[in-house]
Amino acid sequence: MAPFAVRISDDGIAEIDGEPLVAEPGQSVHDAVLDRLQQYAQQRATAVEATVTDGPGAAHFVLEVSPDGSSRLVDRQPTPAPTPAPAPAPTPAPAPASAVATAIARARAAATAPPPVPSRPLPPQLAQPVARINALVTEGRLEEASAEATALRETLTRSAGTEHPDALEARAMEAYLAHLLGDHREATVLALSVARILCGAGDPQAPAAVARATAAWQRLDEDRAIEIHGNELLHMWDRLHEAGRLTAADERLAHRVRRRLEAPITCV
Repeated sequence: MAPFAVRISDDGIAEIDGEPLVAEPGQSVHDAVLDRLQQYAQQRATAVEATVTDGPGAAHFVLEVSPDGSSRLVDRQPTPAPTPAPAPAPTPAPAPASAVATAIARARAAATAPPPVPSRPLPPQLAQPVARINALVTEGRLEEASAEATALRETLTRSAGTEHPDALEARAMEAYLAHLLGDHREATVLALSVARILCGAGDPQAPAAVARATAAWQRLDEDRAIEIHGNELLHMWDRLHEAGRLTAADERLAHRVRRRLEAPITCV
C-alpha cells in the first residue's frame, strides 16, 4: 500500500491524501495527524507510513505509525519525481525531518512505551542485582531477567513491605520485562499495582506511574481486560485531575483512555 501523503502548512492547516483534517479543541495539528494515522493503522491492523511535508520549503520525510500509536521516523526519503540533470550528485544520507515532526515522533513513542528502568537511583545494596538484570536484558536473556526481577521484588517485599519504594521499583522492573516478553496483560497488571499504591499515597511520581500503566494497557487486545483495567486507569486519572496534578500531556493521555473505552459503545 502506498504511503499516505500528509501536508501541514505554516498556518496550522493539515490534509491527508488531499482530505482536510481539523484538530479538536486544545489539540495540536500534529497530534491530530498522528491520531488519524493511528486510526488508519488500527483499521489495517498493521503499521502505516506517511510522507510528510511540514511547512513550505521543509524537507520531506517518512513517518511510520503503529496501531498502538507509537511512531518513528523512517530513515529514508520518499522517491522524488525525476528531473533532468547532466549527472546525479552522489547522496547516502536521508533528508532531515523538521524539528517539530522529530519531537512529535519521539514524544509519541515515549508516551506509548514503558520507559527504561530503574526510574530512580537505587541504594548501593540493590545496584548489583539491578546491574545483573540489566546485563541479562542486554544479552537477550529476558526470561532469566524476569525471574531475577521477580525474586528481587519478593525479597524486598518480605523485608521492607509491599509499599516500600525499592519493592515498588522492582515491581516496575517486572512490568517492563513483561512488556519486553510480549506479556502485555501481566505488564498492565504489574504497572497498575505500582500506580495504585503511588496514587493512594499521594506520591509525586503517581502521574508518571499511571502513564506507564496506560502505556502497557494500550497494548491489550482482549475486550474484557481493556474494560476492567481501563476503568481503573480512568479512576486514577480522574483523581489526579481533581488534585490538579496533571500536565497537558497527561490530560491527553487520559482522554485517549476514555475515547478507547467509549469507542465500542459509539459503534453499536
